[in-house]
Amino acid sequence: MKRGNPPQRRTPLKQGKPLERKTPLRAAGNLERKPIRNQSKKRQAENLERRAMKHAMFPDGTPPCIVPWCGQWADDLHEPLTRARGGSITEPDNAVPTCRRHNSELTEEPPWGYELHLLVHAWDTRTYAEVAADRREALAGWHAEQVREAS
Repeated sequence: MKRGNPPQRRTPLKQGKPLERKTPLRAAGNLERKPIRNQSKKRQAENLERRAMKHAMFPDGTPPCIVPWCGQWADDLHEPLTRARGGSITEPDNAVPTCRRHNSELTEEPPWGYELHLLVHAWDTRTYAEVAADRREALAGWHAEQVREAS
């Protein structure tokens, strides 16, 4: 490489020319900005409906966790058929009370969640009511088995 003067740049930055702004400055005050919503209006309405459903399902207050070996009070409502799999969060048969620990555990899809019908596959064609009936039957069977083992 030749020593000497470096080649001259032809871009505006290197020549010291000021840049032309294509967008107005924020300080100019001519931009109207609105804060971004935390939730859409549709989601707000759905959450309001879910809250009303929860109060209708449990008018006496907080129920115990539905996981049979747990003695905690429920913190959350868990959906066996999740929204990502096409489930509704406002359907009473698709909501079961769980403590925070078991709700988090059920999101990792443990095998016992499917055995107790606390999780449902997306390809399962049963209705919410049929899944809820199967869940009640599985939980009753689990309790009966525990009583037999204790005797």
